[in-house]
This record gives sequence, structure tokens and C-alpha cells, in this order.
Amino acid sequence: MLSLYLALGDSITSGYGVDRSSSFPTIYANFLARHHSDLHLLNQGVNGLTTSELLELLKFNKGLRHSISQAVLITITIGSNDLLSLMGCGNLNQALNPSQLPFILKNMAKTLAHVGEEVRRLNSSATVKVATLYNPLPAGPYAPFNALAQRVIASANRIIVSWAKQYGAVVVFLDREIRGKEHLLIGQDYAHPNEAGYQVIAKAFARY
Repeated sequence: MLSLYLALGDSITSGYGVDRSSSFPTIYANFLARHHSDLHLLNQGVNGLTTSELLELLKFNKGLRHSISQAVLITITIGSNDLLSLMGCGNLNQALNPSQLPFILKNMAKTLAHVGEEVRRLNSSATVKVATLYNPLPAGPYAPFNALAQRVIASANRIIVSWAKQYGAVVVFLDREIRGKEHLLIGQDYAHPNEAGYQVIAKAFARY
């Protein structure tokens, strides 16, 4: 019987900007397969996915619900796209609107709680690993927004860490892995990892 590794989340999970073979779940699964030859990866990452959209999938996608119930390992990257609503249409060239932050963070925390309840209702024993958000802005032309972005991301990461404790998940601190290495690990869109970045993320998931 195959052991299922289910990768959930946004474009960080789907491997935006690189071939699927270079996505972090594939690299991580290949590492795990050295010791678990029966491991099977199912990458369900969706570009642009928000916490509320993830919750909808968990509630109403029967295939996904079945996969969650069968998984021995679940990884999650989520939250970055929720924060993009702080910017007009997600465009960093438009003014950041920090006044929306409390509302966005409150909704994010509430939605993540429902996500945790659904995951654990379907599977109480799987190992769940959830990533913190990283700040890519020092890598490119949006550096003037860096300080504000860092405060926003730090607030979101506190929610993620608290969520992990409540639902028995392991926190993978991607912010620590990326910080100070943005120019080496972030791609040409100044948002997503490059191939080296995805390798670092995979190694972090393996290490935590």
C-alpha cells in the first residue's frame, strides 16, 4: 500500500516559475523516497490560492477530502495571497493600505481555524507541516515597501505559529530560511522562489 504525501497550498506549493520537477514538494518527496520507497506525492497546489479558497476546497472537493483522510504527511503553504488585498489589485506599485490589516488578519485567523478543524476532522494522525510566510521585497525594486511588508508578514506568521500549536502541526520557518538571501533565492518576478529557492524550501521541510 502506498503512503500518501499530500501537498496543499498556493503557488509556492504548485512550483510557480519552475518545472513541476523542481517544485519543493517534488524535491522533498524525492528525498523522503530514499527511505520510504512506497511514498506517493499528490501536489494540489493552486496558484493564487487564499485561505478562504483552501477552506472551500477542503469542505466541498470530495476527491481532496478523501486524499486528506489517506495522507500520512500533509504540507501547507498559505496566506500570502490574503495579504495581497492590502495592495490595489495586488499591485505593489499602488499604495499599500495598512488600515485593512486588522480585518484581513482577523479573517485569516478565523479561516485558518476552520481549515485546521477540517484537516483534523478528516485525519487526526497525519504529520502536518505548515510554512511561515517570507518577505521577498529586499530582492528587487519594491525594497521601499520592505519595512511595512515585514511588519505585516510578522503579524501573519504569528497567526500561523499559533494555528500550528492548536492543530498539532510542525512550523517550517521559511522566513528564517529566505531572510538575507533574497537576491539568491527569489526569481525574476521578485515574489516567487527560483530553482535554488525551491531547493532551500524543500530542505527546510525535510529538516523541521
